[in-house]
Amino acid sequence: MTTRLFVFALFLNACVTTPPVDLPDVPIRIDAGERDGGVDTNIRPTVDPCVDPGSTVGESCTDSADCQDLCFCNGEEVCMGGTCQLGEDPCADTVACTNDACLEETDACFNMPNHASCSNDLACDGYERCDARMGCVASAPLYCNDEDACTVDSCDEEMGCVYVTRDLDGDGFVAGSCGGEDCDDDPRYGTMIYPGATEVCENRRDDDCNGRRDFDDDACLPTNDTCTTATMLALGPTGGTFSGSTEGLRTDYSIACASGVSSGDAVFRFSLAAPRDVRISTLGTPRAAIALRPFASCSAGPDIRCNSGPSASVFQRSVPAGDYAILVRTQTGESFDLRIELTDATAIPPVDICDGSTTDVSAGGTFRGRFEEVDDDYPLGCHPGVFPEAAYRFTIPDDGMLRDVQITGSTSGAPFGSTTFLQLTTSCASAPATLRCTTGTTASIRQRGLGPGTYYILLESSALDATEWSLTVTIGPAAARNPGDACTSAIDITPTLDGTGAGSRSASVALGTLEGDGGVSCGTSAPDARDAYFALRLATTADVTFRSSAAATFHYTALQSTCGVAGSERRCRSGVSPLAQVFRGLPAGTHYFVVQSTATFGNIDVTAEVRPATPIPMNDTCPGITLDLSAPVGRTDTLLGFEDDLVGGTCSGTGRPDAFYTFTLTAARRVIISAATLSGSAQLYVTLRNGCAGSTALFCASGAGSASINQMLSPGTYTIQVEQALADASDFSLSVF
Repeated sequence: MTTRLFVFALFLNACVTTPPVDLPDVPIRIDAGERDGGVDTNIRPTVDPCVDPGSTVGESCTDSADCQDLCFCNGEEVCMGGTCQLGEDPCADTVACTNDACLEETDACFNMPNHASCSNDLACDGYERCDARMGCVASAPLYCNDEDACTVDSCDEEMGCVYVTRDLDGDGFVAGSCGGEDCDDDPRYGTMIYPGATEVCENRRDDDCNGRRDFDDDACLPTNDTCTTATMLALGPTGGTFSGSTEGLRTDYSIACASGVSSGDAVFRFSLAAPRDVRISTLGTPRAAIALRPFASCSAGPDIRCNSGPSASVFQRSVPAGDYAILVRTQTGESFDLRIELTDATAIPPVDICDGSTTDVSAGGTFRGRFEEVDDDYPLGCHPGVFPEAAYRFTIPDDGMLRDVQITGSTSGAPFGSTTFLQLTTSCASAPATLRCTTGTTASIRQRGLGPGTYYILLESSALDATEWSLTVTIGPAAARNPGDACTSAIDITPTLDGTGAGSRSASVALGTLEGDGGVSCGTSAPDARDAYFALRLATTADVTFRSSAAATFHYTALQSTCGVAGSERRCRSGVSPLAQVFRGLPAGTHYFVVQSTATFGNIDVTAEVRPATPIPMNDTCPGITLDLSAPVGRTDTLLGFEDDLVGGTCSGTGRPDAFYTFTLTAARRVIISAATLSGSAQLYVTLRNGCAGSTALFCASGAGSASINQMLSPGTYTIQVEQALADASDFSLSVF
């Protein structure tokens, strides 16, 4: 082996790879130890022992130790086939973007990132760098938002971020909001709008940026002076807003509602493919008149709707498909916006004409509407002239009760000082039929003691430009009533109950203090009849017996759950005084006991006896037991202990206990109903009805000990009522097939 000398001197012998790199400035200290060549670890030279790199390559060897040249940077030499061969580069790595270097003095490798080798020469995707372990990696793209609304930010692959003063529509003019001259930089309009452009007269934009758009610009004059030159409006699904003007136009046509507006007429045309609700209004003019007409009658009318005012507007529901004309007249020749609003077709409110379909306000309440939906159809006795009016109706039933009616009306949208007119009449077209006609900022009518019949209310304003109205109607009893004389003054007969839940209470009222208010369903319509009302309030279900007397004469009684409503009667009976009736299982709540009599003097006396409720057989009350007629029905029942709940058919009468059964037919069938007493021959009554209280008795049969009905019946639900006199109540059999 070749002998190598160690020279102790300050000498650097660096074995490095190319290209050269800057090495760190560090003190050099070399400790010989376990390293290339296996030098004695006790030797600590101060000079690099690597003198002759690769000097052993090609020499003969027996093992790799014979081949060591004591140099680190050229790798560890190996003995292969008896010959020394150069080892592998100790500083090479697998990362392509690093520059690899070796420092012999410290036996150290350096893999220096070469960032330039990673660049793709594209600026916008960010700066690519070299990671010593991962290789080339990308960084975040360039963020080119300068947070300035007046610049358009972009990125150029060569220049990087670019900021250009805003010109979104690309017309070469900077937006006015950014200090430029372009009055509309919206890119949807391309390069059409900029200083010096040609003004388009009907696009609702200031094309030449001179501060005046469409017909406000001196370059634009309207040409839609007549029906033949009408401007065709292209409506969208919901309508649209269009520019218009009356400047320089002539007054060619008569518009009935155009009082106070004297400019020329601007004519527009539009088409509907299907029925729509249409609202037409003008904007930007202090006063205008609008007339909507079929285009076929564009020049002469008649108008479908016509209205004028500071906020002129017409509204028509369910305008049929077809062609239509709009005539607009303004106070002076001026420009305006015309707005068309289309919505789904809706029913025309019946507040314009007095007939059977006019909106009924009999229930009272507050009602509102717009004058643009009504015409002038009737003269008001206190307000002559052509003014649109609203019409309502109410009906007072022929129930013997007079009514007090309070009506209040007001209008809005008219100039200060305008008034409202209100008329109450029985015929809108007849002056003699007028009951009252009043006026005021808020007009009011109070009419007391109205009798049965149909009445109409007409409401209008003193100003044609009134837009809305409000009407409040209250209908009530004619006056304060004596105790017991009406539902509102019913006498309380609720008893104080003892510890067992029983109690009674009586009340009396003089017949001379009573009026007739409708009576009861089984009562009389005699003109001298009068009635008394008593109220019973139950906290829980109870059995109740009512005992009544009316001047010791024949009288009529009913128990109602809603006072004054015959349809709410639980039972209606008549008889001589005293008359007793038992109601089992009367539910908690307020019940009204009504007594009617034709006597003119004396008293009506009533007693309510309350006791704890006892069980009620299912068939003691209507609708009773449900029968399934898919097969013949046979059953045994009783009338013992049953109450009289419903007056039977024409063959029966009042005061008879009854039992009830219900069945339903899905197809026309012949039905045979047979009832018979189980002992004796007491009179038996069978009634077939179409329901319970308020129902109609369809067929009635009676007989000594038995009775039957044999009838062909249509599909429906029917009720069977079986009765006997109270003294004859007994067991019976019932067969239905």
